[in-house]
Amino acid sequence: MAAKNHIDLVVKTLAVLESLAVSEHGKALKEIAAEVGLVKSSVFRILFTLKEAGYVEQTDASGIYRLTLKSSGLARRNTDRLRLADVARPHLSRLRDQLDESVALAERRPQSVVLIDVLETSHPLRLSFQIGDDCPIHATALGKAVAAFLAPDEFSMLVPDIKLPQYTDRTKTKVLQLKSELALVHKNGYSLNDEETVAGALLVGAPLFDSARNVCGAISVNTPTARCSTKRKQLLIESVIDAGHLISQDLRNISYLHPQTKPVN
Repeated sequence: MAAKNHIDLVVKTLAVLESLAVSEHGKALKEIAAEVGLVKSSVFRILFTLKEAGYVEQTDASGIYRLTLKSSGLARRNTDRLRLADVARPHLSRLRDQLDESVALAERRPQSVVLIDVLETSHPLRLSFQIGDDCPIHATALGKAVAAFLAPDEFSMLVPDIKLPQYTDRTKTKVLQLKSELALVHKNGYSLNDEETVAGALLVGAPLFDSARNVCGAISVNTPTARCSTKRKQLLIESVIDAGHLISQDLRNISYLHPQTKPVN
């Protein structure tokens, strides 16, 4: 009876998954086949099917396979111990390497937006940020990207009744101005900090959404205006939007629910 219920293909598929699970950077088809003791054609068909289902991906042109975060979600739907930074880091690394500019990640908190990860470019001319810094929602790309997708009562918790602080002569200090700009951020899916906190610096941000479709943070890329042409600026915008979508997709795949958006029991 036990032999009759045994499905050999399932065992082979699990062996392929286990082979990939012990590798942080992924493996080539030949290496996987050798480890699981199957011919390459059989492993290829298994990987192709897993890739179609969203559990495996090929990371680059070399054909390296690796597990996606959707695979992790099978075993860990309770993601309390999985931080936003853990999910975002691979995408931040690719974004930094793709653009050769510094990138940053901010997390939504009850009354602030806080910087939680930074990956710097190799360029000698670059901005420096400190993890733990607040990201003012009226002047920073990260802050605006979060604020644009908050409900009115949540937004009011982040905006002081007094005049908004001014950092440069380009900082918008009136709430009506801010609300008008945030409407555009909501429509376009990205935010800009065009020398509003540091003269000579342009930053582009995009929002991140958890599995409940609530904004939980934002990513940004920054560059000196001296090396940012109109064409380059458009590339930064498109790249940051794409990275934001991919991170949000990964958050949905693992059913990540940010603590700030969890319902109170």
